[in-house]
Amino acid sequence: MFKKKILSVLSAAAVAASMAVGTGNTALALKDTGLSGTYTQGSTIKTFLNTDYEGYGSVELGYEYLTLPDQPSATFGLIAFDTDWNGWTTTSVGQPNNPEVNVDYTSIVTIDQIENSLNTGKEALGFNLVTDNFGSGEVKLNYVKFNDKQGKEATITGSWTKGTASEMTVTGDTDINVDANPYNIYVSGFSGYGFTNPTVDVTVTYDNNIGEDLYKQACLYYVDGYQTADEAWTPVEELEYKKAEAGQTVIYSFNVEPTRHSFFACFDACTVNEIKVYDKVPSDVTITGNWTMGTESEMFSSDYKVNVNGGTENIAISSLPFDRYFNPTIEVTANYAGTFENVRAEVYSGNDKVAGDYVEVNEVGEKVYTYELSTALTAINLYFSDCTVTQIRIYDNRSADITEINNRTASQLTSMMGKAWNLGNALDSTKNGTVGETLWNNPTVNKSLFELVKDSGFDTVRIPVSFMDKIGSAESGYAIDTAWMNRIKTVVDYALDSGLYVIMDMHHDGSKDVTGKWIDISLPEGTQRTAMLNKFSAVWTQIAETFADYDQHLVFESMNEVMIGESYGYTSSLAYENINALNQTFVNAVRSVDGNSDRCLLIPGYNTNIDLTISGLFKKPTDTTANRLMLSVHYYDPYDFTLNEQGTSTWGSSEEIAYLKSQMQKISAFANGLNMPVIIGEYGAVNKENDFNRIIYLSALNRTAETYNIVTAYWDNGYTGQYGFALFDRNSNMIIESGTELINAIMNK
Repeated sequence: MFKKKILSVLSAAAVAASMAVGTGNTALALKDTGLSGTYTQGSTIKTFLNTDYEGYGSVELGYEYLTLPDQPSATFGLIAFDTDWNGWTTTSVGQPNNPEVNVDYTSIVTIDQIENSLNTGKEALGFNLVTDNFGSGEVKLNYVKFNDKQGKEATITGSWTKGTASEMTVTGDTDINVDANPYNIYVSGFSGYGFTNPTVDVTVTYDNNIGEDLYKQACLYYVDGYQTADEAWTPVEELEYKKAEAGQTVIYSFNVEPTRHSFFACFDACTVNEIKVYDKVPSDVTITGNWTMGTESEMFSSDYKVNVNGGTENIAISSLPFDRYFNPTIEVTANYAGTFENVRAEVYSGNDKVAGDYVEVNEVGEKVYTYELSTALTAINLYFSDCTVTQIRIYDNRSADITEINNRTASQLTSMMGKAWNLGNALDSTKNGTVGETLWNNPTVNKSLFELVKDSGFDTVRIPVSFMDKIGSAESGYAIDTAWMNRIKTVVDYALDSGLYVIMDMHHDGSKDVTGKWIDISLPEGTQRTAMLNKFSAVWTQIAETFADYDQHLVFESMNEVMIGESYGYTSSLAYENINALNQTFVNAVRSVDGNSDRCLLIPGYNTNIDLTISGLFKKPTDTTANRLMLSVHYYDPYDFTLNEQGTSTWGSSEEIAYLKSQMQKISAFANGLNMPVIIGEYGAVNKENDFNRIIYLSALNRTAETYNIVTAYWDNGYTGQYGFALFDRNSNMIIESGTELINAIMNK
């Protein structure tokens, strides 16, 4: 399982650098403009033209207030100009509610938002970034980045030989076009921006008779100005002729620039069988030897391009390929002849420490240190005292099985969480105030289910939990039943051990019309309300204590769909006051327990409803740890399609799609103002034997959510029949008959 371990210390710079790159299929690539500075209102910071942002999905601004604004207006504005330069409009950016000084804020504006704001309806030719009308305050702009489209892998197959035009088939990235003409294979329309290390592999089989000249053309060329008078070819590698062997199958691998979108594949005397465009994980580098501080020792690298020097003071390593890594990681194996209280185990870049510290060594023998480093580093120095360093392993840890994560902001963490799935109607099941895992006809959860969920493409699981009768009396300190807490821990461990992030919530303890609920947001100020808050605090304190040594793979969510009254649209100021008080109590309780200062916390709005959450009465809790709060909402619109069993079975009109987009934009803008990333903790549509329409709905929702960097968690109640939500049969731990198509829609395949 993923728990906090004293393995490494990441600097803030290292964290930022590691998050500013793409992860193939899981994250967005960031193109930094290099723009920064300190501004007062009314400044034109920079004018961007269409070529600067063509193909990119959004603009991201990172900023902080040096002095607070005195006007409730936007901090920045993006002034867009249409293609004829005769129309323009401004998209507002920034100005969170109740901003704080010296707190890092992030605002994201999609290109669609910018272009759709034009009154003329024409495509944006360019835009100005300006500081807007925020008064006498002073704002520091830390960065401006373009967020590119997600990189997609592709495989091109066929049988092409020079001199003959051929048909070749593309799977994966459907935006790719292939022209296998008699002279070469022209590939266009791919994007390398979503990749850390964009790579093209070409698989060829040489002819049995290749002739006397064994050196044949085997080259990729970039192409500019295709089929124009200015057409120019540039080889990807300078060496374009390679030795061939009759009948041999060879895979040629080329590192391509992420800014390129087309190339020619030129190969002689062979058949091209496959061209693969993908994000290549660089090979591990292993450095071996026996080095001790104070003595020069020879160290050997498995990669001749990586230089290593074991000097008297440190081990110097240079020519590191970290810019092609997503998560550069280094493991140092050190041997100790005794126990020591204060030994050095540090990594430096120049004069700056980037990882490690002075540590205690309590055992004789081998100790392995693991550090995550910045992608910007090209050289490091290792300082390890009182030991012999026998091995250094450098690798790119891209898998979900990262040993530990910490020091991630809420936004950084959500960018890593991918698509999520709910373990509904399991640990949250109740009957007459009693909680029980199988009360709603689902089987006992096992690890195989989570492995299936992970293998199906989900990276996060939300585990709803109810407590009710499992909470003891006030006299007991509201002690949670030990067996129940142990079961919760077991299920959480199953999910973590399967490589999943986990969101754990308190589910039905405040649900409308549920027997045994004790969270009541209709209570006025008084003894009953105080008792409720005390009980809420005690329960979350115990949960935080149970999971204190777990790292950021585990997220806590304070409560579920808590509302008041008979109508889902009914609200009152009292209800909001109680929602806000419960959320603040939750944050305080978790932070009061050692080991949870870095935990990301998910904060629900009123009934997790988008419109009711943004109404103006919701209050973001104060937190002793900056940038660790997320905003939780649910999405079951329109009710007639998603939940009403006797309602419509169809969805997908232009009005319905427009409404979906407007709701995502609305909650995104609200959350950006609070500096809180959004998680849609539940969504879905019941099975009315209308899989085609459900697929359209799931695909549209997830595509739109991705545009706004919103994490989505599909609601699965385990019921496989009519009006059920199930993707997986929990009795057999298999995907249901229509599940694969539904999952593909969620994953946008």
